[in-house]
Amino acid sequence: MIDKEYLFQVILNLGQCLQAARIYPDHHNRFQAPLSRLHARILRTTAALGTLHIGVLGDQFIIGNTPYLDMDKMFPRKLLRELRDRGIEKISIRDGLTYGELKQFILFLADAAEQPGDRKWECISYGTIQTFEDAAGMSGLAYTLPRNHILYGATNVLKDVLSSLTKGKGSASLKDGREIVANVMKGLHQDDFLISRLLRLQSHDDYTVTHSLNVCAMVLAQAMRIGVPDGTIHELGLAAMLHDVGKEMIPLEILQKPGKISPEEFQRIAEHPVTGAALLRKIDCGSELPMIVCFEHHVKYNFTGYPKISYGGPLNIASYMTQIADVYDALRTNRPYRRSLDVETAMEIMRDGRGKEFEPALFDNFIESLVLAESSEDPTEGLTRTADESAVPSSSPAPVN
Repeated sequence: MIDKEYLFQVILNLGQCLQAARIYPDHHNRFQAPLSRLHARILRTTAALGTLHIGVLGDQFIIGNTPYLDMDKMFPRKLLRELRDRGIEKISIRDGLTYGELKQFILFLADAAEQPGDRKWECISYGTIQTFEDAAGMSGLAYTLPRNHILYGATNVLKDVLSSLTKGKGSASLKDGREIVANVMKGLHQDDFLISRLLRLQSHDDYTVTHSLNVCAMVLAQAMRIGVPDGTIHELGLAAMLHDVGKEMIPLEILQKPGKISPEEFQRIAEHPVTGAALLRKIDCGSELPMIVCFEHHVKYNFTGYPKISYGGPLNIASYMTQIADVYDALRTNRPYRRSLDVETAMEIMRDGRGKEFEPALFDNFIESLVLAESSEDPTEGLTRTADESAVPSSSPAPVN
């Protein structure tokens, strides 16, 4: 099994090799030794994953689907700067990489005079995230969305999935859930429909179901934009879709209360990440990601949300992306005490939370995508917005989404 610490060593080894290539000739042991370690690590990783994706997002690396946050080390920091200076935002390494090709790629990176695009490689691709999206047949300008017919009836299916999970019918329900994610993924690869097209669900379903589909779609689109591989994206989409499963155990009279809720009712709603995670822990979801995202999606980047946690490390990248989509969709939804907010107002409110509520690099990626989509049309105009989500006390800074 390839864990995140093993993946992080790839970044460290890559930086070490680049540094050595600038100091020693390519036949020197001080260059060949770290290169051999890097090659062995990459081969093991690609044998397990098929393709290793390394992305540059803001001031950090994303390797696989995990942010590399230990940027105080010299080698990762210098590597990030080198790649950004060369205009390289993403490197993909496929299985079968030879020692010779890796060596030539490191020497290429170390040679500032050689421009990206001057060479072709058998197992290595690199460039901007835009380039990768264009190569995949995507517009590269904004999120792309499935056609409406792909999700025909999806809200009813998801309603049954969420209900069945609370009744202990996990395996059969999750099969249906995975099919929904697969259909959303299918639509995300179509390049002629922007995000508004997916979210124009025509049936008036309850908020939790419609909201869960909206969040799933926006998280999948975020993940595709930063180059998360398809296999991982499916798990991420399932996790985003199930993030609010704990609300199935909250009385409807609280969720659908037309006025502002009491502190006691707020506390009951605030329990849904814990109760949902406890439920998913008992079910074979294929990975722990749905449980983790369910538990973490209200914690916030600066840990001022809920539930309160004692560990101080970063949250899962899927939790960060889900939280961003979760809050945005809540702000764009009609509530008993206010109309839905327009795109610009919602973005302005959320900008105040950058680096506090929201992970800054992922937030910038999300906002940039919305701005680009907005340049052609309102990215969520026509979205089904229901009013059965409860209001929050005026002292609460953000909606209970």
